[in-house]
Amino acid sequence: MQIKNQHVYWIHRLITLIYLLGFILLGFGILQKFDLDALIAFLILVFVFGWMMYLHFIASLEAEKGSERGRRISRFIAVILVFLFPIGTILALYLFYKTSSNEWQK
Repeated sequence: MQIKNQHVYWIHRLITLIYLLGFILLGFGILQKFDLDALIAFLILVFVFGWMMYLHFIASLEAEKGSERGRRISRFIAVILVFLFPIGTILALYLFYKTSSNEWQK
């Protein structure tokens, strides 16, 4: 199967891998000094960032197909990324551009 929106696909896949790497490193950090407060903080972070990782993964799958759902999810993620200055803002602007009606491949 050919990837229809390669740039959007790879951005979301890369961010998914960054979240996964962060979970692994955070898990190792929790195991080094285990206490209840650290475990609660870890579970909260897993919930929040796990949700974002899931959204990026679904957006990459849908961008690969060129579906309208993938376009909407990518734009929703871009709205969140706008506030993560400076790198998130740059990625968000690029995602807004690549998910515009002129650039999106169905």
